[in-house]
Amino acid sequence: MDALSSLLCLLTGTALPTTAAFLTVRRATRQLAVSETYGSVSRELGLDVDTRGLSLRGHLGEQRLWVGEVMVGYGPERRTMCWGVLDLERPLGLGLLLRRRGISDRLFRRPRGPRVQLPNDPLERFVEIHGDEPDRVLALLDPTVREVLLAALRRWRDVVVTDTSVRIHLPHPLSRPEELRELVMTLRSLANALHTSRRAVPPPTPLVSRAESWQRLADSLGLQFEPAFPGVAGELDGRPIRVTPIRSADGYAAELRLGFREHRRTGLRLRPQEEAPDGYWSVGQDIQLGDTAFDRAFVVKGWDPDYVRELLSPPVRQGLLALHALGRLDLDDLRLHLGGLALDPARLEPLLVQASRTADALEW
Repeated sequence: MDALSSLLCLLTGTALPTTAAFLTVRRATRQLAVSETYGSVSRELGLDVDTRGLSLRGHLGEQRLWVGEVMVGYGPERRTMCWGVLDLERPLGLGLLLRRRGISDRLFRRPRGPRVQLPNDPLERFVEIHGDEPDRVLALLDPTVREVLLAALRRWRDVVVTDTSVRIHLPHPLSRPEELRELVMTLRSLANALHTSRRAVPPPTPLVSRAESWQRLADSLGLQFEPAFPGVAGELDGRPIRVTPIRSADGYAAELRLGFREHRRTGLRLRPQEEAPDGYWSVGQDIQLGDTAFDRAFVVKGWDPDYVRELLSPPVRQGLLALHALGRLDLDDLRLHLGGLALDPARLEPLLVQASRTADALEW
């Protein structure tokens, strides 16, 4: 072997471990920067800091926010993705799916409704839009919504809007606070524009005939009637409450959100036991209550297991099980959420009263 070949072997042997070490250090440095960014922006927004440094999560008013990595897809298509997602203040109820052209149906749900065209509009080049009733979807996409949406697409490219949330897919976790702030601001701007526009759009045609019964429910409980959805909102026993129709694969159902009064924060997170971990909130060990029916029904998490067991007293557990029998129950420090409810307002009224009594038993 001549001297040149020996030198090349030496350089190659040195470069490989050096490159591997560099990539490892760079990855660790980036992960640390991402963790610090999540922490600093969480504090700015008044959110609880994820001590693992893996996400930005919490509630901004009624809207749940998540920025982080999740597992999506099935089988060989299953993979890790990073995105930011913000719940809409009210479900749109229009069967909406707006997404970048070319996103695989194998990774994201297939559209239910017909294609909605936007002739002579710059948005047509970026996205495909589907909805139950094109005239209502076009009314929703008013000039303000289109302007905010176009700006979001030009900045982030992969924007997805559904009836319940706005979502932005990211190529990698954001490591700079200014980028993360910009992402959250974009999500909030788009969600707020959609919420404002939705109030001027008529309710879905199948729900128009139900408006009078929703009005009666509002009058009976001293709540405000929201004709656009239709739904009700206001305060019940001093707690913010709203009930709104939501479009599902099987048609329309209703969802209830009941906010809690000020109380000691516990980190409580309660969700149905049968659900698989979703990557958004499945953090920490399940707290067992020693109540067979309750433990079989729910996964419970919290900062102090002993305090959580004391908090979830027999009357509270009884109330939660009664609600669980009627819909999909999800509860945390801020609110009680119950989905998949019957749309009949006459059946909803006692359910709202039950939810309020359960909050009373919690003393929240």
